[in-house]
Amino acid sequence: MPRHQNMIAAVLLLCAVGALSDDGKTQPCVANHEAECLTPADYLNPSVTINKELALGKKLIISLEGLSGSPVCHWIRGEDRVMTANGSQSMVTSPFSETDSGGYTLTCDSKNATMFSTTVILRVMKRPTKRPTKPQLMLDGVDVSDTSPLFKCVSEGFPKPTIQWSGNKDGEQNFKGSDRKTESKISSAQYYNTGMMCCATNTEGQECSQLYDYDLQSSVMNKDEASTVTLSKGQSLLLRCRVKGYSLTSPVWEKGGRLLDARTLACKPEEEEEMCIKNDSHYGVQMAYLFIRSVREEHSGTYTCTSTNKNSKSVDVHVSDEVSLSAQLDETKIISAQEASSTCLQATVSYHPVLQHCSWETPDKKRTKCVRDTWVTQHRTVKLCDPLISGDYKLHLEAGGQKETKTISVCVVDEPKFNFLFNKDDGTINLETASLVPANYTWMVCLELNDSCETDSSWDEVPNASKTVSETDSNFSCNKPIKSSVSEDVVKGDQFRFCLTNSVGSWCKTHFMIIPPQSSIGKPPEYNSFLLKVCSLLLLLAWL
Repeated sequence: MPRHQNMIAAVLLLCAVGALSDDGKTQPCVANHEAECLTPADYLNPSVTINKELALGKKLIISLEGLSGSPVCHWIRGEDRVMTANGSQSMVTSPFSETDSGGYTLTCDSKNATMFSTTVILRVMKRPTKRPTKPQLMLDGVDVSDTSPLFKCVSEGFPKPTIQWSGNKDGEQNFKGSDRKTESKISSAQYYNTGMMCCATNTEGQECSQLYDYDLQSSVMNKDEASTVTLSKGQSLLLRCRVKGYSLTSPVWEKGGRLLDARTLACKPEEEEEMCIKNDSHYGVQMAYLFIRSVREEHSGTYTCTSTNKNSKSVDVHVSDEVSLSAQLDETKIISAQEASSTCLQATVSYHPVLQHCSWETPDKKRTKCVRDTWVTQHRTVKLCDPLISGDYKLHLEAGGQKETKTISVCVVDEPKFNFLFNKDDGTINLETASLVPANYTWMVCLELNDSCETDSSWDEVPNASKTVSETDSNFSCNKPIKSSVSEDVVKGDQFRFCLTNSVGSWCKTHFMIIPPQSSIGKPPEYNSFLLKVCSLLLLLAWL
């Protein structure tokens, strides 16, 4: 019987080894609908805190493959060791719930010494976060007599966005129905003589849409009036022109020279008209709205509004699904260390239809969301305003599925450190430092006596000791080592100075060259011996 049990145990062991070895090949961690991966490439930089989002109910596979020394690894939350792996290739968590969000620590030890310890911040969510969609701006309440229509703004996102109206005016928020969609309504009478914008905002950002408003008191376009509007298929378009005068009638719209009849195209409630016109008046301002709920290519063209006093303004509308994305970013940026915490990186961007993703990657591989302008329908600039460090920063962009990456090399220049060394073997004074290049440096000597080297005129350049250090042709050098030396004979017994200048500033450091005496001329040996004894006694007393 024992022999039979031993045989069974051996067979089971062989099966287990075979299942684990998979012909000696370690299978890489692959994310799927049940699990996400955390790999050594993610966590082997101990100075970086990892932020990871997981969908509710997913597991986390912590891959340990490739770690040397068969380490013992721990997955820790607070003071509790949730899991331990001893020689395993991975650790697999249980499915996460929302209460599992928080901070964790992954540590691995080898031979009783810590290999690394990395902090991981987990955020467990019902679904991935999503920026608000560009709001659909529409007319509502068009059938209520003697009442201005309502503006309705609708957007989706996760977390559910909040809708705000320009001028800090409060609209009626409606969060019912979908757990992602928000709609808000406000009376158009609050904006009878000014433009209007609605913005949807959540933790992932902000998107805005506007009423394209045209004042026909004059035929000259104001700075806030758009002459060109570009839209994607399915977006809404809301135009309005207005003129002030109780005796005037509502302005009229035309497209490509064809009059758009306000009676036959009148907006009706609860109807999905292709295009409709709504006339309104408030405090003597006569208005004409042109509303398209969902634009198509055939809605492209020039729309002109004319008032009874014959003033007119036009807007070119383009409806396109073409994707475009470009960015302009400087190749290099040089700043002083004092400016590093108050300087922003900035890029100019152009895109269509929507800038879906924008983030900066720092030299230490951290990802940060772009800082974008608020209350704009198109983001023109994107920024990074964290304290800057030297290295390459990458800007990652995505619009309409098209991706773009730009790189800028940042050099943070601090005051250089000068290290002087005296080489007694060859009698030279050596200087070691590091600087942004190109840089110029020079040695200077003061031959004045009685410490009268306070003025610049007291200093003379050491001949043949000045030099320009250039950057290499293929490399932007932010912190290039610099070495230089001068002979002791040039500065012997005097003050000397080393000065360096680069594009950020100029620095000098002054030293006294003190050469140890070789002998005490004119003093008898007895005097030297007595002096040595006195000095030794003084040193002993100081020590005690």
